[in-house]
Amino acid sequence: MSDCLPVQVSTKSFKQLLEASDWPLALDSYQRGFVWGPEKLTQLANDLTEFGSQQDKKLPYYMGAVLLHHDASQSRRFIIDGQQRVTALSLLYHRITGRLPAGQELSYSGQSARRIRHAMQALKQQESLALEVIEGLRLTVIEVDSADLAFTFFDTQNNRGVRLQATDLLKAYHLRAIDHAEGGGAQKVALEQYCAERWEALQRRPAVLSSGQDFAPNLFSRFLWRARRWRGAQTPAAKHDALLAEFQSDTWSHGDDNCSCIDTVPLYATRHNRLATALTLTGDGERVLQGNRLRISQNAASLPMALRQPIHRGVGFFLYADKYAALLQMLMNDPYPCEQVNAFREIYRQLLRNNQEYLREIFLLCSLVYVDQFEFEQLTEFALRLEFLLGAIRLEKKQVRQETAANFFRLADLSLLDVIAQSYHPKQVLDFLQQHQRAMVPLYAREEIDVGGGVQGRYKRAVLHFYSAYAGAACDNLADKSIWIETMLKERQGDLQSD
Repeated sequence: MSDCLPVQVSTKSFKQLLEASDWPLALDSYQRGFVWGPEKLTQLANDLTEFGSQQDKKLPYYMGAVLLHHDASQSRRFIIDGQQRVTALSLLYHRITGRLPAGQELSYSGQSARRIRHAMQALKQQESLALEVIEGLRLTVIEVDSADLAFTFFDTQNNRGVRLQATDLLKAYHLRAIDHAEGGGAQKVALEQYCAERWEALQRRPAVLSSGQDFAPNLFSRFLWRARRWRGAQTPAAKHDALLAEFQSDTWSHGDDNCSCIDTVPLYATRHNRLATALTLTGDGERVLQGNRLRISQNAASLPMALRQPIHRGVGFFLYADKYAALLQMLMNDPYPCEQVNAFREIYRQLLRNNQEYLREIFLLCSLVYVDQFEFEQLTEFALRLEFLLGAIRLEKKQVRQETAANFFRLADLSLLDVIAQSYHPKQVLDFLQQHQRAMVPLYAREEIDVGGGVQGRYKRAVLHFYSAYAGAACDNLADKSIWIETMLKERQGDLQSD
């Protein structure tokens, strides 16, 4: 590229794009993975097959723009925009020739690799294309030398109708923050690679609310955003730009305090941290507390951070995301749960898993905030009392709508999220729940829903089954549910004392 022009634009065939430089095409760490499904790839193959069969090809087949960053330090041409199309064309090239084209060194995470394998399986059923059709495709190639300019393009891109999610942009932004921080080149590369790998692992975590949902967008929009921003009667929606403001532009840079740097973020006094002042992440992923120089557990769920604390750019963001992804998974999917978590899961499985998703959202959001504040102390009691309040909503409403979650907090005298965040002991939270539980007892007493009839009847049946040891087999009403809860808790307390 010319030293005079920060941006160069040209039109190239796919073959010319691959052969235009000794530097191969590559993907930077902040790029998202391959997201095209088999349907989109086979549609492209069909379109190109139809184009190739035309006798009169006055105009070439145009595949849009590709944005490249020429990185002299790594001798690579990093694809900033267009990686979905370049990958798709490379797969079609492989379908024809049995090999990937020269001039590219694209590497993907395990999740992307699985999508690529599925796409390749779908292509086996497609009619083979002529190689000259693939090589002759035309692209507008935009090339830049500046990493900052490349990221500016990336931050505003759309991949031919596949819009980047907020979490894709957050990953890119905070990896770039590591790259921009002061520090050695090798240290930056190691930290970027570690954080990118941890993010990919986060994205592969199983869905919590409903199968098939991506973990990262749910974590940020349904849990972290709400835990941080839902205060008092204010329950703003987690819109795309709002998420970027909260977890990107409003995060703290290294100059906003006196102890943060490329690998270190400050810590704040919480129930779980009374000594340490900062947390350092080494390039190999080891975490070290500053202040008392204690080494902490390498389980991310144990990181001494708080949901509503300031988020620091770069490493701080990835540690924060890693902590709450791990904590949520520990609550729902840890293969070796403690007794409190095991009881919590049983409550969720029997009383909530088959209930409306919006009620499950409330339950899991409040539970995450509670566990963040008090770990698993008295978690069973918290879950039983919270479920009592959510059950009252189910008995009142045949249809639970999306705004129910917001109204649960907005219409209360005090938001449960605020109560948990501001409490010093679980008893303060449990007393708050018990007070509201007493107010809901009359609603349970007057319900006359047929057991098993409709969504409300199925919920009633689940409650009677769960509390059958206290309700009795002949019971057909929920008037004494509050009493069953107290009896169960006293029984559990007695079992613990006898142990």
